[in-house]
Amino acid sequence: MPINIKNTTTKTATTSKSSSSAPKAKGSKSSTSSTTSQNNADSINLTDTASQLQQIEQSLSDIPIIDNAKVDSIGQSIKDGNYQINNEKVADRIIQSESTISNLKK
Repeated sequence: MPINIKNTTTKTATTSKSSSSAPKAKGSKSSTSSTTSQNNADSINLTDTASQLQQIEQSLSDIPIIDNAKVDSIGQSIKDGNYQINNEKVADRIIQSESTISNLKK
């Protein structure tokens, strides 16, 4: 995912004629220099893939992490005494988690 950064500087462009820090070209007017200073401001060119990833990231941030309907359903099952725990599934998930953690440490 390449990101091209062009014309990076630590200076900020100003629109004031007297405080513009950009070098003036010979025969140019102060207002032209100010415009040049603004056009040379920091810029970032993102690839299409990076732009798509930003859009996907934004849409995912809008989706709630917790499924409230499922939480309410499970809560009601527990209150009613109908909630069944699948011991094999719990054990498999613990083993899977431990395996993942073990692989991350390597």
